[in-house]
Amino acid sequence: MPMTPTGISQIMERRADAAVYFILAGWALLILFLKFRLAHAGLATDDLYNYANALYNTNFRDKWLYVARYEVGRGLPSLVFDHWQPTTLVLWPIVRLFGPHSLLVVQALAPVWANLFLLKTGRQVGLGGFDRLFVVVICLFSPYMMLATMDSIEGFHATSLLLIFGAPLAWAAISRRWILALVLLVFFLNVRENAALYIIGAGLGYWMFRNTYFDGHRRVVAALVLAAMVFFIGIKGAPLLAGVQNFHFGKVGHALGSSPIFHFDLSGIDKDWAAYLIGLWPAVLAPGALMTILPEAVVLIVADKTIVNWYGMSLVYAGALAATFGLVRLRAWLPNRAANLTLSSALVLHMGLLAGTSVHNVVGKNAFIIEQAGFEIPASSLAAARAAIDPACRVSVFFQAMKGFGDLPYLQYPHPTQAKWSRFIVVSKRPELYLLHNRLQRRYVETIKDELTLHLEDGYLSVYEHRSTPCVKPPESDGRS
Repeated sequence: MPMTPTGISQIMERRADAAVYFILAGWALLILFLKFRLAHAGLATDDLYNYANALYNTNFRDKWLYVARYEVGRGLPSLVFDHWQPTTLVLWPIVRLFGPHSLLVVQALAPVWANLFLLKTGRQVGLGGFDRLFVVVICLFSPYMMLATMDSIEGFHATSLLLIFGAPLAWAAISRRWILALVLLVFFLNVRENAALYIIGAGLGYWMFRNTYFDGHRRVVAALVLAAMVFFIGIKGAPLLAGVQNFHFGKVGHALGSSPIFHFDLSGIDKDWAAYLIGLWPAVLAPGALMTILPEAVVLIVADKTIVNWYGMSLVYAGALAATFGLVRLRAWLPNRAANLTLSSALVLHMGLLAGTSVHNVVGKNAFIIEQAGFEIPASSLAAARAAIDPACRVSVFFQAMKGFGDLPYLQYPHPTQAKWSRFIVVSKRPELYLLHNRLQRRYVETIKDELTLHLEDGYLSVYEHRSTPCVKPPESDGRS
Protein backbone atom coordinates (compact mmCIF):
# COMPACT_ATOMS: atom_id res chain seq x y z
CA MET A 1 0.00 0.00 0.00
CA PRO A 2 1.20 3.58 -0.63
CA MET A 3 2.68 5.36 2.38
CA THR A 4 0.69 8.01 4.19
CA PRO A 5 1.27 11.34 2.40
CA THR A 6 3.55 13.82 4.12
CA GLY A 7 4.67 17.41 3.55
CA ILE A 8 3.68 18.77 0.18
CA SER A 9 1.85 15.54 -0.64
CA GLN A 10 -0.33 16.01 2.44
CA ILE A 11 -1.22 19.55 1.39
CA MET A 12 -2.00 18.37 -2.15
CA GLU A 13 -4.12 15.53 -0.81
CA ARG A 14 -6.45 18.14 0.69
CA ARG A 15 -6.36 20.52 -2.27
CA ALA A 16 -5.59 18.25 -5.21
CA ASP A 17 -8.94 18.52 -6.94
CA ALA A 18 -9.01 22.32 -6.77
CA ALA A 19 -5.49 22.49 -8.21
CA VAL A 20 -6.33 20.09 -11.01
CA TYR A 21 -9.54 21.92 -11.92
CA PHE A 22 -7.63 25.22 -12.01
CA ILE A 23 -5.05 23.68 -14.37
CA LEU A 24 -7.75 22.13 -16.56
CA ALA A 25 -9.51 25.49 -16.90
CA GLY A 26 -6.29 27.36 -17.66
CA TRP A 27 -5.18 24.77 -20.20
CA ALA A 28 -8.58 24.86 -21.92
CA LEU A 29 -8.52 28.65 -22.16
CA LEU A 30 -5.02 28.60 -23.64
CA ILE A 31 -5.87 25.99 -26.29
CA LEU A 32 -9.15 27.70 -27.17
CA PHE A 33 -7.30 30.99 -27.56
CA LEU A 34 -4.69 29.38 -29.83
CA LYS A 35 -7.26 27.57 -31.98
CA PHE A 36 -9.48 30.61 -32.45
CA ARG A 37 -6.41 32.75 -33.08
CA LEU A 38 -5.66 30.42 -35.99
CA ALA A 39 -9.26 30.58 -37.16
CA HIS A 40 -9.21 34.39 -36.99
CA ALA A 41 -6.19 34.31 -39.31
CA GLY A 42 -8.11 32.13 -41.78
CA LEU A 43 -6.44 28.89 -40.65
CA ALA A 44 -7.73 25.86 -38.72
CA THR A 45 -9.77 25.08 -41.83
CA ASP A 46 -8.61 21.96 -43.68
CA ASP A 47 -10.11 18.98 -41.86
CA LEU A 48 -12.44 21.25 -39.91
CA TYR A 49 -14.47 21.95 -43.05
CA ASN A 50 -14.05 18.39 -44.25
CA TYR A 51 -16.06 17.26 -41.24
CA ALA A 52 -18.32 20.31 -40.93
CA ASN A 53 -19.32 20.08 -44.59
CA ALA A 54 -20.01 16.35 -44.25
CA LEU A 55 -22.25 17.04 -41.25
CA TYR A 56 -24.05 19.87 -43.06
CA ASN A 57 -24.72 17.50 -45.95
CA THR A 58 -26.04 14.67 -43.76
CA ASN A 59 -29.79 14.27 -44.15
CA PHE A 60 -30.08 10.73 -42.64
CA ARG A 61 -31.82 9.50 -45.79
CA ASP A 62 -29.56 9.25 -48.82
CA LYS A 63 -26.59 11.29 -47.60
CA TRP A 64 -24.51 10.28 -44.58
CA LEU A 65 -21.33 12.33 -44.04
CA TYR A 66 -21.24 13.16 -47.76
CA VAL A 67 -18.39 15.40 -48.98
CA ALA A 68 -18.00 16.37 -52.62
CA ARG A 69 -14.25 16.59 -52.07
CA TYR A 70 -13.92 12.82 -51.66
CA GLU A 71 -16.59 12.04 -54.22
CA VAL A 72 -14.36 13.68 -56.84
CA GLY A 73 -10.91 12.86 -55.57
CA ARG A 74 -11.47 9.36 -54.22
CA GLY A 75 -14.76 8.13 -55.62
CA LEU A 76 -16.31 7.91 -52.14
CA PRO A 77 -19.94 8.76 -51.33
CA SER A 78 -19.21 9.30 -47.63
CA LEU A 79 -16.47 9.99 -45.10
CA VAL A 80 -17.19 6.58 -43.54
CA PHE A 81 -15.37 4.99 -46.47
CA ASP A 82 -12.33 7.23 -46.13
CA HIS A 83 -12.07 6.00 -42.55
CA TRP A 84 -14.75 4.03 -40.75
CA GLN A 85 -16.14 6.80 -38.54
CA PRO A 86 -19.94 6.70 -38.05
CA THR A 87 -19.54 7.97 -34.47
CA THR A 88 -18.78 11.36 -36.06
CA LEU A 89 -22.54 11.69 -36.55
CA VAL A 90 -22.90 12.55 -32.84
CA LEU A 91 -21.51 15.96 -33.80
CA TRP A 92 -24.35 16.65 -36.27
CA PRO A 93 -26.55 18.65 -33.86
CA ILE A 94 -23.54 20.62 -32.58
CA VAL A 95 -22.57 21.80 -36.07
CA ARG A 96 -26.18 22.48 -37.01
CA LEU A 97 -26.81 24.56 -33.90
CA PHE A 98 -23.49 26.33 -33.44
CA GLY A 99 -21.71 26.21 -36.80
CA PRO A 100 -18.37 24.78 -37.95
CA HIS A 101 -16.22 26.57 -35.36
CA SER A 102 -18.00 24.62 -32.62
CA LEU A 103 -15.79 21.69 -33.69
CA LEU A 104 -12.76 23.71 -32.57
CA VAL A 105 -14.30 23.76 -29.10
CA VAL A 106 -14.97 20.02 -29.21
CA GLN A 107 -11.35 19.23 -29.97
CA ALA A 108 -10.01 21.76 -27.46
CA LEU A 109 -12.13 20.37 -24.64
CA ALA A 110 -11.71 16.67 -25.45
CA PRO A 111 -8.45 16.35 -23.44
CA VAL A 112 -10.03 18.28 -20.54
CA TRP A 113 -12.99 15.90 -20.52
CA ALA A 114 -10.63 12.92 -20.70
CA ASN A 115 -8.51 14.18 -17.81
CA LEU A 116 -11.56 14.44 -15.57
CA PHE A 117 -11.78 10.67 -15.95
CA LEU A 118 -8.03 10.33 -15.44
CA LEU A 119 -8.57 12.12 -12.12
CA LYS A 120 -11.44 9.78 -11.23
CA THR A 121 -9.31 6.78 -12.18
CA GLY A 122 -6.49 8.01 -9.96
CA ARG A 123 -8.86 8.17 -7.01
CA GLN A 124 -10.27 4.76 -7.91
CA VAL A 125 -6.86 3.06 -7.75
CA GLY A 126 -5.70 4.87 -4.61
CA LEU A 127 -3.33 7.43 -6.12
CA GLY A 128 -2.54 10.31 -3.77
CA GLY A 129 -3.58 13.87 -4.49
CA PHE A 130 -0.13 15.13 -5.46
CA ASP A 131 0.39 12.15 -7.77
CA ARG A 132 -3.01 12.68 -9.36
CA LEU A 133 -1.93 16.22 -10.15
CA PHE A 134 1.25 14.85 -11.69
CA VAL A 135 -0.45 12.41 -14.09
CA VAL A 136 -2.90 15.09 -15.23
CA VAL A 137 -0.04 17.52 -15.91
CA ILE A 138 2.07 15.01 -17.87
CA CYS A 139 -0.99 14.13 -19.93
CA LEU A 140 -2.18 17.66 -20.68
CA PHE A 141 1.24 19.21 -21.17
CA SER A 142 2.76 16.46 -23.23
CA PRO A 143 3.90 18.24 -26.41
CA TYR A 144 2.18 15.51 -28.40
CA MET A 145 -1.14 16.25 -26.70
CA MET A 146 -0.82 20.02 -27.00
CA LEU A 147 0.33 20.13 -30.62
CA ALA A 148 -2.28 17.59 -31.71
CA THR A 149 -5.05 19.50 -29.95
CA MET A 150 -3.99 22.87 -31.39
CA ASP A 151 -3.91 21.10 -34.78
CA SER A 152 -2.37 23.96 -36.82
CA ILE A 153 -4.12 24.43 -40.18
CA GLU A 154 -6.36 21.38 -39.80
CA GLY A 155 -8.51 22.73 -36.96
CA PHE A 156 -10.41 19.57 -36.09
CA HIS A 157 -10.09 15.87 -36.54
CA ALA A 158 -12.58 13.21 -35.50
CA THR A 159 -9.88 11.19 -33.74
CA SER A 160 -10.46 13.58 -30.81
CA LEU A 161 -13.60 11.51 -30.24
CA LEU A 162 -11.32 8.65 -29.18
CA LEU A 163 -10.69 10.69 -26.03
CA ILE A 164 -14.34 11.63 -25.56
CA PHE A 165 -15.46 8.01 -25.57
CA GLY A 166 -12.23 6.22 -24.66
CA ALA A 167 -11.59 8.02 -21.36
CA PRO A 168 -14.95 7.16 -19.77
CA LEU A 169 -14.66 3.68 -21.31
CA ALA A 170 -11.41 3.02 -19.44
CA TRP A 171 -12.86 4.40 -16.21
CA ALA A 172 -16.05 2.34 -16.58
CA ALA A 173 -14.01 -0.82 -17.14
CA ILE A 174 -11.73 -0.16 -14.16
CA SER A 175 -14.72 0.57 -11.91
CA ARG A 176 -16.56 -2.51 -13.27
CA ARG A 177 -19.52 -0.65 -14.77
CA TRP A 178 -19.81 -3.17 -17.56
CA ILE A 179 -23.08 -2.09 -19.20
CA LEU A 180 -21.84 1.49 -19.47
CA ALA A 181 -18.49 0.17 -20.73
CA LEU A 182 -20.24 -1.84 -23.46
CA VAL A 183 -22.18 1.19 -24.72
CA LEU A 184 -19.05 3.34 -24.72
CA LEU A 185 -17.07 0.58 -26.42
CA VAL A 186 -19.49 0.55 -29.37
CA PHE A 187 -19.12 4.31 -29.83
CA PHE A 188 -15.34 4.10 -29.34
CA LEU A 189 -14.84 1.38 -31.95
CA ASN A 190 -16.86 3.36 -34.49
CA VAL A 191 -14.72 6.50 -34.15
CA ARG A 192 -12.05 5.06 -36.43
CA GLU A 193 -10.53 1.69 -37.38
CA ASN A 194 -7.50 2.13 -35.15
CA ALA A 195 -9.72 2.09 -32.05
CA ALA A 196 -9.70 -1.71 -32.36
CA LEU A 197 -5.92 -1.66 -31.90
CA TYR A 198 -6.31 -0.21 -28.39
CA ILE A 199 -8.73 -3.01 -27.47
CA ILE A 200 -6.26 -5.58 -28.79
CA GLY A 201 -3.51 -3.97 -26.72
CA ALA A 202 -5.67 -3.93 -23.60
CA GLY A 203 -6.51 -7.60 -24.12
CA LEU A 204 -2.86 -8.53 -24.55
CA GLY A 205 -2.03 -6.53 -21.43
CA TYR A 206 -4.55 -8.52 -19.43
CA TRP A 207 -3.37 -11.90 -20.68
CA MET A 208 0.32 -11.08 -20.19
CA PHE A 209 0.30 -8.88 -17.07
CA ARG A 210 -3.26 -8.97 -15.69
CA ASN A 211 -4.07 -5.28 -16.12
CA THR A 212 -7.26 -4.01 -14.48
CA TYR A 213 -9.17 -3.21 -17.67
CA PHE A 214 -10.76 -6.68 -17.54
CA ASP A 215 -11.78 -9.10 -14.81
CA GLY A 216 -11.60 -12.35 -16.74
CA HIS A 217 -10.91 -14.08 -20.03
CA ARG A 218 -14.55 -14.03 -21.11
CA ARG A 219 -14.73 -10.23 -21.13
CA VAL A 220 -11.43 -10.01 -23.01
CA VAL A 221 -12.70 -12.40 -25.68
CA ALA A 222 -16.06 -10.58 -25.90
CA ALA A 223 -14.33 -7.21 -26.35
CA LEU A 224 -11.96 -8.59 -28.98
CA VAL A 225 -14.79 -10.25 -30.90
CA LEU A 226 -16.79 -7.01 -30.91
CA ALA A 227 -13.71 -5.06 -32.01
CA ALA A 228 -13.06 -7.54 -34.82
CA MET A 229 -16.67 -7.34 -36.00
CA VAL A 230 -16.71 -3.55 -36.14
CA PHE A 231 -13.28 -3.52 -37.79
CA PHE A 232 -14.42 -5.97 -40.49
CA ILE A 233 -17.64 -4.06 -41.10
CA GLY A 234 -15.69 -0.83 -41.46
CA ILE A 235 -12.95 -2.01 -43.81
CA LYS A 236 -14.81 -4.64 -45.84
CA GLY A 237 -18.51 -5.09 -45.11
CA ALA A 238 -19.88 -1.56 -45.47
CA PRO A 239 -17.59 -0.59 -48.39
CA LEU A 240 -18.59 -3.80 -50.21
CA LEU A 241 -22.28 -2.96 -49.88
CA ALA A 242 -21.58 0.56 -51.21
CA GLY A 243 -19.45 -0.70 -54.08
CA VAL A 244 -16.31 1.14 -52.95
CA GLN A 245 -13.14 0.47 -50.94
CA ASN A 246 -12.07 1.81 -47.59
CA PHE A 247 -9.58 4.38 -48.88
CA HIS A 248 -6.96 4.41 -46.15
CA PHE A 249 -7.07 0.70 -45.40
CA GLY A 250 -6.52 0.08 -49.09
CA LYS A 251 -3.17 1.85 -48.75
CA VAL A 252 -2.03 -0.08 -45.67
CA GLY A 253 -0.64 -3.04 -47.60
CA HIS A 254 1.66 -0.84 -49.66
CA ALA A 255 2.72 1.28 -46.68
CA LEU A 256 3.58 -1.75 -44.58
CA GLY A 257 5.12 -3.74 -47.40
CA SER A 258 7.50 -0.95 -48.32
CA SER A 259 8.48 -0.14 -44.75
CA PRO A 260 12.24 -0.12 -44.06
CA ILE A 261 11.48 -1.67 -40.66
CA PHE A 262 11.03 -5.05 -42.35
CA HIS A 263 14.53 -4.68 -43.76
CA PHE A 264 15.87 -4.08 -40.23
CA ASP A 265 16.55 -0.42 -40.98
CA LEU A 266 15.60 1.40 -37.78
CA SER A 267 17.31 4.68 -38.66
CA GLY A 268 14.12 6.29 -39.89
CA ILE A 269 12.09 5.76 -36.72
CA ASP A 270 10.81 9.09 -35.43
CA LYS A 271 12.83 10.12 -32.35
CA ASP A 272 9.66 11.56 -30.85
CA TRP A 273 8.65 8.04 -29.86
CA ALA A 274 11.51 7.96 -27.35
CA ALA A 275 10.57 11.42 -26.06
CA TYR A 276 6.97 10.24 -25.69
CA LEU A 277 8.00 7.39 -23.38
CA ILE A 278 10.40 9.57 -21.38
CA GLY A 279 7.60 12.07 -20.73
CA LEU A 280 5.37 9.27 -19.39
CA TRP A 281 8.14 7.29 -17.67
CA PRO A 282 6.08 5.90 -14.72
CA ALA A 283 4.03 4.00 -17.34
CA VAL A 284 6.84 1.48 -17.81
CA LEU A 285 6.14 0.25 -14.26
CA ALA A 286 2.66 -0.84 -15.37
CA PRO A 287 3.38 -2.90 -18.50
CA GLY A 288 -0.11 -4.38 -18.57
CA ALA A 289 -1.70 -0.96 -19.00
CA LEU A 290 1.11 0.28 -21.25
CA MET A 291 0.49 -2.64 -23.61
CA THR A 292 -2.70 -0.83 -24.65
CA ILE A 293 -0.69 1.48 -26.90
CA LEU A 294 1.56 -1.21 -28.38
CA PRO A 295 -0.46 -2.32 -31.46
CA GLU A 296 -1.22 1.29 -32.48
CA ALA A 297 2.38 2.36 -31.92
CA VAL A 298 3.79 -0.57 -33.92
CA VAL A 299 1.49 0.10 -36.87
CA LEU A 300 2.36 3.82 -36.88
CA ILE A 301 6.10 3.17 -36.61
CA VAL A 302 6.06 0.58 -39.38
CA ALA A 303 3.96 2.88 -41.56
CA ASP A 304 6.45 5.70 -40.86
CA LYS A 305 3.89 7.92 -39.15
CA THR A 306 4.81 10.58 -36.63
CA ILE A 307 3.31 10.88 -33.17
CA VAL A 308 3.12 14.67 -33.62
CA ASN A 309 -0.30 14.30 -35.17
CA TRP A 310 -3.88 13.45 -34.24
CA TYR A 311 -2.67 9.98 -33.21
CA GLY A 312 -0.78 11.59 -30.33
CA MET A 313 -3.91 12.52 -28.40
CA SER A 314 -5.09 8.99 -27.66
CA LEU A 315 -1.56 7.61 -27.35
CA VAL A 316 -0.69 10.18 -24.68
CA TYR A 317 -3.90 9.56 -22.77
CA ALA A 318 -3.47 5.79 -22.77
CA GLY A 319 0.13 6.30 -21.65
CA ALA A 320 -1.00 8.62 -18.84
CA LEU A 321 -3.41 5.94 -17.65
CA ALA A 322 -0.51 3.50 -17.54
CA ALA A 323 1.54 6.11 -15.64
CA THR A 324 -1.27 6.29 -13.08
CA PHE A 325 -0.95 2.58 -12.33
CA GLY A 326 2.82 2.76 -12.47
CA LEU A 327 2.99 5.57 -9.93
CA VAL A 328 0.77 3.65 -7.51
CA ARG A 329 3.15 0.73 -7.80
CA LEU A 330 6.22 2.94 -7.38
CA ARG A 331 4.89 4.58 -4.20
CA ALA A 332 4.18 1.15 -2.76
CA TRP A 333 7.76 0.06 -3.42
CA LEU A 334 9.45 3.08 -1.80
CA PRO A 335 10.78 2.14 1.65
CA ASN A 336 10.47 5.35 3.66
CA ARG A 337 9.50 9.01 3.89
CA ALA A 338 12.82 10.26 2.51
CA ALA A 339 12.43 8.17 -0.62
CA ASN A 340 8.88 9.45 -1.13
CA LEU A 341 10.03 13.03 -0.66
CA THR A 342 12.80 12.54 -3.21
CA LEU A 343 10.31 11.15 -5.70
CA SER A 344 7.91 14.05 -5.09
CA SER A 345 10.74 16.52 -5.72
CA ALA A 346 11.58 14.77 -8.99
CA LEU A 347 7.92 14.90 -10.03
CA VAL A 348 7.78 18.65 -9.33
CA LEU A 349 10.83 19.18 -11.52
CA HIS A 350 9.33 17.00 -14.26
CA MET A 351 6.05 18.91 -14.20
CA GLY A 352 7.72 22.31 -14.27
CA LEU A 353 10.03 21.47 -17.17
CA LEU A 354 7.31 19.77 -19.18
CA ALA A 355 4.69 22.48 -18.73
CA GLY A 356 7.12 25.31 -19.41
CA THR A 357 8.69 23.85 -22.54
CA SER A 358 5.42 22.58 -23.99
CA VAL A 359 3.59 25.88 -23.58
CA HIS A 360 6.53 27.75 -25.11
CA ASN A 361 6.62 25.26 -27.99
CA VAL A 362 2.93 25.33 -28.84
CA VAL A 363 2.60 29.14 -28.53
CA GLY A 364 5.66 29.58 -30.73
CA LYS A 365 4.40 27.20 -33.38
CA ASN A 366 1.01 28.89 -33.35
CA ALA A 367 2.62 32.29 -34.03
CA PHE A 368 4.88 30.82 -36.72
CA ILE A 369 1.97 29.24 -38.61
CA ILE A 370 0.01 32.48 -38.54
CA GLU A 371 3.00 34.43 -39.79
CA GLN A 372 3.62 31.95 -42.60
CA ALA A 373 0.10 31.22 -43.79
CA GLY A 374 -2.36 33.51 -42.01
CA PHE A 375 -4.68 35.56 -44.24
CA GLU A 376 -7.77 37.03 -42.62
CA ILE A 377 -10.59 37.56 -45.13
CA PRO A 378 -13.12 40.25 -44.11
CA ALA A 379 -16.74 39.14 -43.77
CA SER A 380 -17.73 41.66 -46.45
CA SER A 381 -15.36 40.06 -48.97
CA LEU A 382 -16.65 36.57 -48.15
CA ALA A 383 -20.25 37.73 -48.50
CA ALA A 384 -19.52 39.32 -51.88
CA ALA A 385 -17.81 36.14 -53.08
CA ARG A 386 -20.74 34.07 -51.87
CA ALA A 387 -23.13 36.29 -53.83
CA ALA A 388 -21.02 35.87 -56.98
CA ILE A 389 -21.42 32.08 -57.17
CA ASP A 390 -24.28 29.67 -57.61
CA PRO A 391 -24.27 27.77 -54.28
CA ALA A 392 -25.86 24.72 -55.92
CA CYS A 393 -22.75 24.12 -58.06
CA ARG A 394 -19.33 22.66 -57.34
CA VAL A 395 -17.18 25.47 -55.93
CA SER A 396 -13.42 25.17 -55.32
CA VAL A 397 -12.40 27.44 -52.42
CA PHE A 398 -8.96 28.21 -51.03
CA PHE A 399 -8.39 27.31 -47.39
CA GLN A 400 -8.57 30.72 -45.70
CA ALA A 401 -11.96 31.46 -47.32
CA MET A 402 -13.59 28.18 -46.28
CA LYS A 403 -15.52 29.80 -43.44
CA GLY A 404 -17.70 31.59 -45.97
CA PHE A 405 -18.60 28.42 -47.88
CA GLY A 406 -18.63 25.56 -45.36
CA ASP A 407 -22.29 24.69 -45.86
CA LEU A 408 -22.20 24.35 -49.67
CA PRO A 409 -23.54 21.00 -50.88
CA TYR A 410 -20.66 20.60 -53.36
CA LEU A 411 -17.76 22.34 -51.64
CA GLN A 412 -14.48 21.47 -53.34
CA TYR A 413 -10.99 22.03 -52.00
CA PRO A 414 -8.29 24.11 -53.74
CA HIS A 415 -6.28 21.23 -55.25
CA PRO A 416 -6.40 21.31 -59.10
CA THR A 417 -8.06 17.89 -59.03
CA GLN A 418 -10.95 19.59 -57.28
CA ALA A 419 -10.80 22.86 -59.21
CA LYS A 420 -11.07 21.27 -62.64
CA TRP A 421 -14.45 19.75 -61.72
CA SER A 422 -15.78 23.00 -60.28
CA ARG A 423 -18.03 25.53 -61.98
CA PHE A 424 -16.75 28.30 -59.70
CA ILE A 425 -13.23 28.79 -58.33
CA VAL A 426 -12.44 31.14 -55.45
CA VAL A 427 -8.73 32.00 -55.51
CA SER A 428 -6.54 33.71 -52.92
CA LYS A 429 -4.98 37.10 -53.62
CA ARG A 430 -2.34 36.67 -50.90
CA PRO A 431 1.00 37.59 -52.53
CA GLU A 432 2.87 34.55 -51.19
CA LEU A 433 0.97 31.29 -50.83
CA TYR A 434 2.55 29.12 -48.14
CA LEU A 435 -0.10 26.38 -48.37
CA LEU A 436 0.66 24.06 -51.28
CA HIS A 437 -2.89 23.43 -52.47
CA ASN A 438 -3.69 27.15 -52.52
CA ARG A 439 -0.59 27.66 -54.64
CA LEU A 440 -1.51 24.83 -57.02
CA GLN A 441 -5.05 26.17 -57.37
CA ARG A 442 -3.85 29.64 -58.38
CA ARG A 443 -1.34 28.14 -60.80
CA TYR A 444 -4.11 26.02 -62.36
CA VAL A 445 -6.34 29.09 -62.77
CA GLU A 446 -3.53 30.98 -64.46
CA THR A 447 -3.10 28.18 -67.04
CA ILE A 448 -6.78 28.26 -68.06
CA LYS A 449 -7.50 31.95 -67.49
CA ASP A 450 -8.72 32.44 -71.07
CA GLU A 451 -11.53 29.96 -70.40
CA LEU A 452 -12.69 31.65 -67.20
CA THR A 453 -15.04 34.56 -66.50
CA LEU A 454 -14.02 36.87 -63.66
CA HIS A 455 -17.03 37.75 -61.48
CA LEU A 456 -15.35 39.42 -58.52
CA GLU A 457 -11.91 40.63 -57.55
CA ASP A 458 -10.79 42.59 -54.51
CA GLY A 459 -7.69 42.75 -52.38
CA TYR A 460 -8.35 39.33 -50.83
CA LEU A 461 -9.83 36.99 -53.41
CA SER A 462 -10.97 36.45 -56.97
CA VAL A 463 -14.07 34.55 -58.07
CA TYR A 464 -13.99 32.86 -61.49
CA GLU A 465 -16.61 30.89 -63.37
CA HIS A 466 -15.69 28.10 -65.77
CA ARG A 467 -18.77 28.25 -67.98
CA SER A 468 -17.86 25.15 -69.97
CA THR A 469 -17.98 23.04 -66.80
CA PRO A 470 -21.44 21.75 -65.76
CA CYS A 471 -22.84 23.06 -62.49
CA VAL A 472 -22.45 19.62 -60.91
CA LYS A 473 -20.14 17.67 -63.16
CA PRO A 474 -20.36 13.90 -62.56
CA PRO A 475 -17.39 12.78 -60.47
CA GLU A 476 -14.64 10.41 -61.36
CA SER A 477 -11.95 8.99 -59.09
CA ASP A 478 -8.30 9.53 -59.85
CA GLY A 479 -6.98 8.52 -56.44
CA ARG A 480 -6.05 12.03 -55.32
CA SER A 481 -7.71 14.52 -52.99
